[in-house]
Amino acid sequence: MSHRKIEHLNDNRIIYRRLPVSDKPSHSFDWGYFYEDGTYEFYDLFRSKALINTYKSLRWHLRVIWHLNPQLNLEEFSKLSTFIANKDNGFTTFTMQTDKLKNIIRDIDKTDLEEPPNNKYVR
Repeated sequence: MSHRKIEHLNDNRIIYRRLPVSDKPSHSFDWGYFYEDGTYEFYDLFRSKALINTYKSLRWHLRVIWHLNPQLNLEEFSKLSTFIANKDNGFTTFTMQTDKLKNIIRDIDKTDLEEPPNNKYVR
């Protein structure tokens, strides 16, 4: 199993985790925050060892990355998407066909980047 090349994201100052923006924690601790009613605004991509294993999951990850990095233009986002979709870089379990990746990028480009991507309810 290849190791995820997360340093590429860090070196290029790509945001892939963010605490909630408008949701306020019920309690604050040394170890973090507790949201009694949960929150949909928390994003923490690539935290676990699990890899992206479906096209749907890849699309969601790329949508979150562009939402968190609105300063990226389409060309920069396309290059970043190609990097993440390359199985050798350790983010995915499959090899993405170029035309399918272009379709995903095109679909994401048509979405409203101001609108946060759907997220699991975190308790």
